[in-house]
Amino acid sequence: MRKRIFSSLAIILSAALALSGCASIPRTSTVQQIEAETDASGAESYSYAAEGPAAGADARAIVEGFVEAGRSVSEDYAVAREFMDAQLSNTWRGDTQTLIYDAFNVVNGADANQYTVQLEITGEVDEHGVRTNYPDHSTRAVDIEVAKVDNEWRITKAPDGTMLEASTFTKIFAAQTLYFYDSSFAYLVPDIRWFTSGSGTTTSMVEALLDGPAPYLQNAVISAFSTASELVRSAVPVRDGEATIDLNSNTFAEATDRSILLMRQQLETTLTGLASVDSVKLLREENEVNLSTEDTNIEPAKVNPSTQDTLIGISDQYLVYVKGLSIIPVGGVPDISGYDPRDPAMSPVGNRYAFLNGRRTQLWGIDDSGQLRLSLEGQELIQPSMDLAGWTWTADNGASTPIRAVPADTEMKGEARPIDVAWLEGAQIDSLRISRDGARALIVATEGNSTSVYVAGVIRDAEGVPRGLTDSPMKIYPEVPVNTALWDSDSSIIVAELGDDEAVEAAQITFEGGSEHLQLLLGMVGIATGVGNRREVYAETNEKLYTRVGNSWHELDDFAQDVAYPG
Repeated sequence: MRKRIFSSLAIILSAALALSGCASIPRTSTVQQIEAETDASGAESYSYAAEGPAAGADARAIVEGFVEAGRSVSEDYAVAREFMDAQLSNTWRGDTQTLIYDAFNVVNGADANQYTVQLEITGEVDEHGVRTNYPDHSTRAVDIEVAKVDNEWRITKAPDGTMLEASTFTKIFAAQTLYFYDSSFAYLVPDIRWFTSGSGTTTSMVEALLDGPAPYLQNAVISAFSTASELVRSAVPVRDGEATIDLNSNTFAEATDRSILLMRQQLETTLTGLASVDSVKLLREENEVNLSTEDTNIEPAKVNPSTQDTLIGISDQYLVYVKGLSIIPVGGVPDISGYDPRDPAMSPVGNRYAFLNGRRTQLWGIDDSGQLRLSLEGQELIQPSMDLAGWTWTADNGASTPIRAVPADTEMKGEARPIDVAWLEGAQIDSLRISRDGARALIVATEGNSTSVYVAGVIRDAEGVPRGLTDSPMKIYPEVPVNTALWDSDSSIIVAELGDDEAVEAAQITFEGGSEHLQLLLGMVGIATGVGNRREVYAETNEKLYTRVGNSWHELDDFAQDVAYPG
């Protein structure tokens, strides 16, 4: 399975290596053109014809030519291997990683006949299409050794993988979305990957899907496919909009009608994101997969489901709804004015609410019957977030284990649970929001003078009880200062550094790598955004409430503070 994934991604990675060579070093080989070809997926596939080593080329030119040749993916990087001696040529693999850089230089290494490719990198893509981004001015050094072979310089030692200049990376690679299920199978959770645009994209996507989720989602999401699932051949042909996926018998060893339908749904949702795919056909070693009975059905899993368009807020010490231009008191709830309520939250389903007292030392909950209950006491609690499974999340920055999850029914399920997260040890939690699908946590955390934005999977048991967060979070690097982050869709967020004494610039960031800056707003102390189409973005100062119109802020006639969408 992994070998097949590596083969597909070899194309990606080799394209990357050669392209990296066009940054700032001089070239000794003839510069070749990049040609765009239309492929079966509807995108453009870029190929590069590179020159092999020139006779009598010096050692540095061989290193530079090797980097250039990585763009030629034909015959498993045949041109790149011409720059190597026979032993390295037989063992080197171009498909293990792609380093994405803004600039690079080749310098003499520490030892004789050694060179170092110095890179200023922005990210890397691994053999499964998982991309890791890095902050500005991150560096990486790639050491390469050369020796004389038959009186010609050749590379004798080089790490596996390739290098690719950032602007060319976006021409060769494209973001694609794989989908996995949440723990209830009610939602499909996106897992953004990067693959080369070409006829092999469908194959790479299916192989990556069968191999499982990205590290930051492992144990937080579920695949309908077992670990024994593999393609019979490393190919997913697409004809007349139909992708044919031929899987081994082990895939269906214990499969029920329901699990087969879940497999098909997972594949369809993943592959129909490609322009070339409208449907999928599932085969078991060349035989069509049929259900034992036609009566079996599953509830379609939701993708990026919309939140309610009604927000919760505080006005004159009371809970209010904010919808469009209207502010309406919440009925059927007790008088909470004595608690000086702040930072309310509303459940995505039902009529449950939570809020903090004015000193942020107490978290209070209101259940579906309107009963008020103290949920948690702490020292420095942050705005709560309520998930679909009935849990209310907050953080107590006065505790050694800050993150807390409170069940809807404390009498049946116990008190607040501390969520131990090793990689957040010693950090202050500034913001915590659970995604609409309940499978991911969006966290802003500060340690010392450094503030970071993370997305981590929420690990739950079979009953939906949260047990922890995944060990390898995805880290996001905003272009604006940050102390809060909100889900804007299932694959985009809005971040900002709220404060009442400066102009605040919020930014929308997509997991595919795009970003958009919102108009500055002086003294922005709150921002609210909801998942789904046509969900307005609200911003507030200490005295006014605004909605976003285009990229401008429109002041509302009425005022509510601490407004928040459900969730």
